[in-house]
Amino acid sequence: MQPWERRLRDLSNLLAACGSNYFSPDLFRQNTNQFLQTSRTVTFIIQKHKASIPGFSSWYDAHVLTPWSSDSVMTWAKDARNVIEKEGDLDMHSSLRASLVFSHLPSQDAVVATTRKELFHAGVDKLLRLATTKLPPGVADAAVLRIERRWVANSLPTHELLAAMTYAYARLFDAVDSLARHLNTSLDSSIPHPTRFDPTSTDATKVRYIKLSAPAVGKLEAHRIDRDPSFRPPAPIEALAKAFSDEKKPQSLAEVVEAFAQVAEATFSHFGNHVPMLFLLDQSWKPIAHLGAHFDDQADKFLFWRHAAERAAYLRAYAAVWISETWLRDMSDRGVLPIREMPIIGEHLNVIGVAVDGSERRIGWEIHRPDPQARPVLKPRNLTEDEKTGTTVFFLKPVLEAMRMARGFSAA
Repeated sequence: MQPWERRLRDLSNLLAACGSNYFSPDLFRQNTNQFLQTSRTVTFIIQKHKASIPGFSSWYDAHVLTPWSSDSVMTWAKDARNVIEKEGDLDMHSSLRASLVFSHLPSQDAVVATTRKELFHAGVDKLLRLATTKLPPGVADAAVLRIERRWVANSLPTHELLAAMTYAYARLFDAVDSLARHLNTSLDSSIPHPTRFDPTSTDATKVRYIKLSAPAVGKLEAHRIDRDPSFRPPAPIEALAKAFSDEKKPQSLAEVVEAFAQVAEATFSHFGNHVPMLFLLDQSWKPIAHLGAHFDDQADKFLFWRHAAERAAYLRAYAAVWISETWLRDMSDRGVLPIREMPIIGEHLNVIGVAVDGSERRIGWEIHRPDPQARPVLKPRNLTEDEKTGTTVFFLKPVLEAMRMARGFSAA
């Protein structure tokens, strides 16, 4: 293990400690200070060994100096370390926050935030009254109350603190991983990937949800499933995997979506169905994260896309591809009937890609079930006018906005 890799592994342990002590203010303060101090030393150690790194200057400029120069979070992390070392503790505060979620877009949430519990409970009551009296019945049925405690640094008021530190860790992970590849080796396997610290996996911030359709306190969970090294996909699907080989690497979003579409069509034809899947990709069109999903209702979809947006932000994704079966519903009673009660009038299989540069690509099929006992059949379909103009991918907007915001952190 390289010395900078060892330090990055130390940093991962401190990030884990920040999460496990999120509700212990003094320990959280100590771990946060240590994380920010240690994070800066990763690049210090790399610089100390630059004589042993061929082409160091060009690599360091491309993977550290240039992408971090206008990155507001990485600039904050650097400045925060200086404050801790020269002035004392980082100035931060916590608050209770409740938001009423009734759409895919966070900008439409009704939010109450306070530092006092008695005011917080009054705010929650107000949000519940808003949902039951002001929202149309069909909309209120899918509404969710989101309750969380947030630590925020006064010097970075727009970010929850653990999320900011996860973002910083992800950037350092990317840099060290790229250095390993620059040296024709691979990153030590003991260093956790940033997704290991995803809040839906660690439950560090203990965000809780209450669905108005079934009042009970719940949480959003993500479970990591490691690849089975002995698994071999069916032959037609395995053959199509060459679409992502080095010899035939996609060069555009259109080529990426076309490659995913070939695999999706083969998967559906072989198994008779396709589970929902979201892929996040970097600027070289390489997949960097994969999320599967199980939805019980419309509220679950709202929460999934909010979570996907958070992951896209800290991974600094450049593009996203969504694959799923879709039920088409009669929307004539929209707002009055809950979505689950609207009549189903058709089925589609869709592959949809969006990228930070504004590009978009869609490929879809109609799903036909001529016989309940027979395997369903796919029939290619033409896009509607709304689909051609991109006006119907409303559920992908949180992810697209998050990717654009993260890219706004850097000029790269």
